[in-house]
Amino acid sequence: MYKIKYMAGVKKNLRDITKHLDGVDSRLSDRILDAISERILSLQESPNRYPRYLYNQKYRWTGVKNYMVFYKVIDDMQVVEIHRVLHGSQDIESLIKD
Repeated sequence: MYKIKYMAGVKKNLRDITKHLDGVDSRLSDRILDAISERILSLQESPNRYPRYLYNQKYRWTGVKNYMVFYKVIDDMQVVEIHRVLHGSQDIESLIKD
């Protein structure tokens, strides 16, 4: 089983999502964040099942509702690094370049 490691920007991404959705509907915010958390935790098993991101092959990604979770798999260390959680309408290419 892989270990999940949250990188620095993820906590801000999740706070921004919460802030935005709480302004719309706090129950929606809870449901979306729960779905994102469940998907991230599911990466402990078979994290390579999701595709590489076309515009930056260093990352894999998975979708949750309107959000995209970007992560890297370090197989030799059995670690999944969660790098970003972004809304699909954001300028993804500029936000995940490195």
